[in-house]
Amino acid sequence: MCAAPSPRPPRHAQALLVLVCCLVGGPAALAADSLETTRRYGTGTAPYRQVGDLRKDLSVLCRRGQFNQVKIDGLYIGYRGKDAAGKPIEGGKTITGIAKKGYNLFDPQNKAEDNVTYHFHNDTLSNCLVFEAKPPPPGP
Repeated sequence: MCAAPSPRPPRHAQALLVLVCCLVGGPAALAADSLETTRRYGTGTAPYRQVGDLRKDLSVLCRRGQFNQVKIDGLYIGYRGKDAAGKPIEGGKTITGIAKKGYNLFDPQNKAEDNVTYHFHNDTLSNCLVFEAKPPPPGP
């Protein structure tokens, strides 16, 4: 069985990129995430479990590799693990990856709903949890 190619470039390619960026635009040309392709959507102080409603059925599929992010934590929310006063909160410091139908979602069984955002905690691991966040109902 062949292994899937690594999504990261080899170390020598990363080193070359750093060198070129420094020569062309100086160190300031190197963004903090230029070698990584992940982006932070936001940061929160609430427990990660409050990001949406837990979907046990989708969590089981996540653990089986049947409902996952295409790029693990490509877009994510970071949780500080402490409330605004600095007191530790349940769940601790962690992240949830973000996916939607048509964006970063592997869903061969077509379980995803339109206009729903899925948040993945520990995607592909045996303790994966999937939360869904539906848009609020339209106002008056």
